[in-house]
Amino acid sequence: MAHTDELSTITEMSTYHLVYFNMRGRGEPIRWILLAAEVDFSEEIINVFSDWKDRKEDYDWGNVPVLMVDGNQLHQTTVISRYLGEAHDMISKDLWTVTRQQELVEGVHDITYILSDLFIARLRQDVAQQTNMYNKAKGRLPIIFMNVERAITEEGWIYSDEMTWVDVFVAAYFDLFNLYYPGIIDNYPLCQELVTKVTSIPKIAKRIEERPDWSDFETPVNMNPEEE
Repeated sequence: MAHTDELSTITEMSTYHLVYFNMRGRGEPIRWILLAAEVDFSEEIINVFSDWKDRKEDYDWGNVPVLMVDGNQLHQTTVISRYLGEAHDMISKDLWTVTRQQELVEGVHDITYILSDLFIARLRQDVAQQTNMYNKAKGRLPIIFMNVERAITEEGWIYSDEMTWVDVFVAAYFDLFNLYYPGIIDNYPLCQELVTKVTSIPKIAKRIEERPDWSDFETPVNMNPEEE
């Protein structure tokens, strides 16, 4: 997929430094895309409980993940992910395909806000809110899986005949969702196959094998107060 010589030169010279909390969350799809693209990157882990308060003002938007690209801050998970896809030839060259893929990306990413509210409610021991957010996410996930299932082509990729950054992004989140709600992906065989293909990429498989245990904030344990 063609890019200008200027962009190729920039990406060949670029250095990447990912900054995120001591968790998987919104940093995980970015990590997976970097690994799938086989580019070198460094990573800084910020403890969300002990260190974030003193570090928050270091970043233009006051949040993470942040990808430092040649020392410049790039914010927002989907923006970072798409940048990496475009920079490393992991993107469709058809505008309509790119747009439909972005639609799915935003639909998948939206649920992270519900899950964040769930984890915050759990931290605050707000059982009513936690239960509400747990059930809200559980009700939303089948809609997400259904729409992605419909978009997967005969070749097994999302609106494409070859893998793009979107496939890696979606698979990273589906991996998390299925750990939060075990078996919820079982009725969507094409989604399962997509996750299997992406997680079979050697560097991503190694990440899954070696990644740290869940942080206290995002652990799947006791997500649903009604099961305690």
